[in-house]
Amino acid sequence: MSEERIPLSIPGHSAIEVRVRRGRPIAYKIKVKPEDFQVTEIADLTPSERGRYRLYRLTKAGWNTTDLLRRLARRFRLPYEAFSYGGRKDRHALTTQYITIRDERDLSLAEPAFSLQALGWTDEPMTPEFIRGNEFRITLRAMRAEEVVHLERNLRAVRDHGLPNYFDEQRFGSYDRKRGFIAEWLVRDQWEEALRIYLTLCYPMEKRTAKERKRYFLEHWGQWAACLERAKTVTERRIFHFLWRRGGDYVGAVNLIPREELAMILSAYQSFLWNEMVREIVRTWASLVLEVRGVVTRYAFYLTLSRDALDYLRGVKLPTPGPGASLADPYLEHVYQTVLERAGIGSDRVFALKKLRRAYIKAVPRDVILFPEELELLEVAPDELYPGYVKAVLRFILPRGAYGTMVLKRLTLRLKDV
Repeated sequence: MSEERIPLSIPGHSAIEVRVRRGRPIAYKIKVKPEDFQVTEIADLTPSERGRYRLYRLTKAGWNTTDLLRRLARRFRLPYEAFSYGGRKDRHALTTQYITIRDERDLSLAEPAFSLQALGWTDEPMTPEFIRGNEFRITLRAMRAEEVVHLERNLRAVRDHGLPNYFDEQRFGSYDRKRGFIAEWLVRDQWEEALRIYLTLCYPMEKRTAKERKRYFLEHWGQWAACLERAKTVTERRIFHFLWRRGGDYVGAVNLIPREELAMILSAYQSFLWNEMVREIVRTWASLVLEVRGVVTRYAFYLTLSRDALDYLRGVKLPTPGPGASLADPYLEHVYQTVLERAGIGSDRVFALKKLRRAYIKAVPRDVILFPEELELLEVAPDELYPGYVKAVLRFILPRGAYGTMVLKRLTLRLKDV
C-alpha cells in the first residue's frame, strides 16, 4: 500500500508526521433491493386536530421526493408550491418522511411504489428545521465472510472516535468532470461558462434524446434561434428565448434558472469547499490517514484520534463557506483561508454573488466530526441473493444533514494492511 509522509504542525502543539495511505474498501453491494436501504425521517412534529396544513407520512421506493410531489400535484390538481417537505430522499431506497399539503381534503392513498397517510394538521409547512435526524437500516450484500472482521473493527473505532462529517457524492450532481462546478464559474464572474455547463451537462441517468439535445446546444452555442427551436423543457425555452432577444446578457439568463435548482448549484460548490477544509483538518490532527477517491476529490479518514484531538474536534463547528462566516479560532481561520486561496478565491466576500436575484449562499455551522447514534451490526447471515456470500445488516441514527453513505465508506475500509 502506497504511503505519503507529511510533516505538519498544529497551532499550540508539537509537530507530528502524518502518514497518508490509499484506503481500499471491502467488496460489497448496496441497494440491490429498495428495502436494503431504509431511511426513516425523525421529526419534531406534533399533529393537531386543526391547522392550515395537512400533515402526511410519505413512504416511497423508486421515486425521488421532488418528482413524486410533482406527480401528486398534477394528480390532485394543486400547485406544486402547495407541497412542503424537509429533505430530499433517495429514489433507490425505501424511505419514510413527512410532508405537508396546503389543502383541506384528506389525500391519503396507497399505491405499489408509494403511500400517503394523513396524520393530522399543523399551522406551519414542513421544512428542514423540523427534522431531528434520520434512522438508517442498511443491508450490505455479496460480502466475503472473512471480511466481516473489518466491519466489526470499524464499528468499534467509529463508536469511540466518530468519523469526518463530509458531504457525500449525492451533493455534487451539478459537477462536470471536465468543466467543474457551475457555481465555481459564477464565483469567478464567468456567467457564460456557468450557463453553458448548466444547459449542456449530461447526467448518467438521462435519456439518449436529452443527451443528444444538450450536445446540440453545445455545438451550436451562440446560435440562439437554432437552440430555441430544439429546446424542450420550460426552462430551456425560457432561457434561449431570452438570449435570442437579449444577446449576451448571461447574468439575466442565469437568473431564469429555477430558484430550487440555483440553490442546489450553489450548495454543491459550497459543500465541496467545506469537504476540502475538513480533509485539511483530518490530515493535520491524525497520525494515520486513509484516503478514498470520490467523484470530485479524495475523502480523508482517520482511524483513531489522540485524546487532545478528539477533545478539540468533537466540539468544532466549521461554517460552510459564505459571506460573514464566523471562525472559532485562528487555526480554523487558517484552514478556511488556505482552502479558499487554493481554489482561487481571495475572500469569502465573493460568495455574496450580488448579481444573483433568485438564490444566495449562506454560511451555516456544521459539525466537523460525526458520531452515529445507536450504531450496531444487527445481523450477519448467508446472502440469499448471492450464494456463497454473506449479508450484513447495519442500523444507526444520524443528525439532519449527515450522510448514511459516508458512514458506509468509513465502516467498509479494509484494515488488513494498516
